[in-house]
Amino acid sequence: MDAELARLGLAERSVRLLAGRDIWASITPLLAPRRNLVAAFGHVGPGAAALLPLQPGDTLITDASLDTVLSGATSPHALLHWVKAGVIVHSLRGLNAKLVIAEDDPSFVVVGSADVSAAGPRQLFEAVTLSHERQTVEEAQEAWLEWCDLAGPSLTAGDLEPLLEQYGAGKLVTARPAATRPAAAPARPVVTSRPVTPVRPAAATPPPSPVRPAAPAPSPVRPAAPPASPVRPGVPESPAGSTPPAVPTAPSAPLPASAAQPGPEQPEELEIPDTATPAATAEPVAAEPDAPEDTEDTGAAVDTDVPRPSWPRPAELYLVSLVEGGEPNAEAAYRLEELQREYTHPGEDGESPFRVELLWADDGQGQDPPRTLRAGVHVIPVYSQKQGRPLVGSRIEAPGLVLQAYIDEFAYPRRTYCYVLTRQSAAKPAFGDLRKALAAIGEKPNFRNSFQVPRKIEALLGLWPDLGYDPR
Repeated sequence: MDAELARLGLAERSVRLLAGRDIWASITPLLAPRRNLVAAFGHVGPGAAALLPLQPGDTLITDASLDTVLSGATSPHALLHWVKAGVIVHSLRGLNAKLVIAEDDPSFVVVGSADVSAAGPRQLFEAVTLSHERQTVEEAQEAWLEWCDLAGPSLTAGDLEPLLEQYGAGKLVTARPAATRPAAAPARPVVTSRPVTPVRPAAATPPPSPVRPAAPAPSPVRPAAPPASPVRPGVPESPAGSTPPAVPTAPSAPLPASAAQPGPEQPEELEIPDTATPAATAEPVAAEPDAPEDTEDTGAAVDTDVPRPSWPRPAELYLVSLVEGGEPNAEAAYRLEELQREYTHPGEDGESPFRVELLWADDGQGQDPPRTLRAGVHVIPVYSQKQGRPLVGSRIEAPGLVLQAYIDEFAYPRRTYCYVLTRQSAAKPAFGDLRKALAAIGEKPNFRNSFQVPRKIEALLGLWPDLGYDPR
């Protein structure tokens, strides 16, 4: 990171100023090697792609309203080039900002007077500031997210292609060189009272989210499927709450030879027994002694014996900021194994399976978890950077039901463990989508207090429409 800060000229300070006529000659080399760029420029001129090195998945907000295109301030040709390359482009009428945020580590912001235009780059005196100061970057992200919420759906090639012929059509004739337009052609008057026209018509199907669609790497915090852990010595194999066998015989106790030898006509499907029947009262079946071995190897018998967990609709919902990495202590890992045996269930009638996941958050890393987490509330995990604030493309997980939560006071820093019952969902929203869902009802993300008002909860649950809940 020190080498990267030195390349940015921020090794010994948090802010620097760039000034001159050819300002993009200094900005472009700083942005070219970076990924995860988000930008906001009110005017985008010809040759913008050569100055602002946006890659597929990066996001730009500009003013591509019809008046701006007619005046020649924003080039639909440049925007169409980016859209076809996989860049997400939004239009916000009246935008006049000029900033770029690099969201990689270290994150930084470039803000100043320069528009993105290759036309006459050495004719104007420009000045921009470059800063990696954390609060400044976070303030820039907050402003950018608000503009993104106001901008609405991203533009498509179908939105931009009709604007190609309109580009610059409303300019004054004197602003064009004589060679570009015949002298006899009447000058088109400047449009000064054109009614507001939306750049993008209302679409029946919403376009992709403005958040970059790249799927994040699997989290080391939780596996994709809970492992079938061996039974801890001294803990019975049966799930919690089930009736113990009448005769306390250890699962690994040797059995009579007559029972251990299967008959030649024994069908293979009898090798999976009903482990809910006590061994002392069951009829002697040849394949019955293999039940403990099958249960330990596959875990299928445990799944079929575990009753379907209760899955209530959230009535109290928290956003919990987490940072990936690290390992749980031995006690937390053992509790996870116990809860996985008790709650892991394949689902019924084609519904998605249930599983138990372990989440944890350390004090001072990210936004400290609320101290009111308890069994029965629901949480939405939000994975943030180490700086403590989630970004537009930060990964979020589907709402989960808290089974247990406790604080390890002996850990340094103090750590909060949370065991959550979850279900799979085909939807993969990001933090930017969550912000937009709340902004639609006039709310913002809150990591300190819970959401309890039904319309706020429904706005969040709408990000995962395929999660079914038990009827009330």
